[in-house]
Amino acid sequence: MRALTILATVVALTTQPAVSIPCRGNSSGIPKPLEFRKLESRYQANIRASLVSSGCTRDTIRVRRSWDELDPATRTDYIRAVKCLASKPATVDKSLAPGAVNRLDDFTYIHINQTNVIHVSGSFLSWHRIFIWQMEDALRNECGYKGTLPYWDNARFSQDPLKSTVFDSSSFGGDGEFLADDHGPYNVVIPGLVANLTIVRPAGTGGGCVKDGPFANFQVSLGPTDRPFIDPANKYGYEPNPRCLMRNFDPASSRDFLTWENAIKIVGAPDVGSFCGNLEELWHKNSHQFLGKDGVDLFTSPNDPIFYLLHAQIDRLWSIWQGQDLEQRTFAITGNRTFFGIPLDTAPRVPPSNATIEDVMDLGWGYHPQIKDGMSMTSSGRCYVYR
Repeated sequence: MRALTILATVVALTTQPAVSIPCRGNSSGIPKPLEFRKLESRYQANIRASLVSSGCTRDTIRVRRSWDELDPATRTDYIRAVKCLASKPATVDKSLAPGAVNRLDDFTYIHINQTNVIHVSGSFLSWHRIFIWQMEDALRNECGYKGTLPYWDNARFSQDPLKSTVFDSSSFGGDGEFLADDHGPYNVVIPGLVANLTIVRPAGTGGGCVKDGPFANFQVSLGPTDRPFIDPANKYGYEPNPRCLMRNFDPASSRDFLTWENAIKIVGAPDVGSFCGNLEELWHKNSHQFLGKDGVDLFTSPNDPIFYLLHAQIDRLWSIWQGQDLEQRTFAITGNRTFFGIPLDTAPRVPPSNATIEDVMDLGWGYHPQIKDGMSMTSSGRCYVYR
């Protein structure tokens, strides 16, 4: 009966006029357009219809929600659990990452270690799906968090991001202190590639330490790698570098790109190539770019705890796209095996090649799943749906 009810809701939505419907719960923000709601409802219906009587079931499936739809107690408990992980000692081998101090650094180290093969590549979505599931499990199993990993609903607050409770003083806090001589723009060189690739980071409205909230004066240790040069003595930022968490908000990255119009373009893409291209160019890059400083660092962006909400939103968009046709889209893949297909400096003669779902990934702690192992939301040990 539950599946029939959800399917009936989808049918009802498709017969209504194309108008926006106000957000549920917290009424602030830009209402979710009907076209997006149709795509989201179809995904949810198809996921629930695909569940079986054992393993991932309707009774055991976890529901991930927008941070702005969580009740205050759950938000407070999530922040508590993040800071709990920050109080626990790192488990990574110190000979590999001398600067790793706590459990959050373990995750940042794993991300650094794999950066040049898990971005703008065929493994990007699968690798990060497993990675943020590992974080969700760590919060629950090691620090007693009872909820699920929330997502940052960028589109809802694209024109004024600070109206989202993500950035209020009881959650993750806001921008960094404005530094007149250090707020960009920046030219940064990506280490580890056979070619010297320079990326421009835009000027922002901060540049310094986060000023308010639970993460004011929050200490990070690994990185940064976003620098105008490659330091041969600390190429990937593994050495100790204790400092405050920094942000440098770029409102234009949100206002011009993280919109409902672009969200619909992404989840409504007809094929995996256009989906991945739109997701990277319109959403992933600009979500990180809005945060700036630690949050935009290609290698060490997990230093900013908002990273996990940001990537839950990326995963949500992928989930909705997959959920339009689970049979055809769950294992759809496109992309090279390295960053933009550029050879690594450790294998300069290896030509670009396309990733396959049989390729093996490295998620740390001796875990080496294939890409296909991270492509389903309801198998390989995962069981969740976005609402």
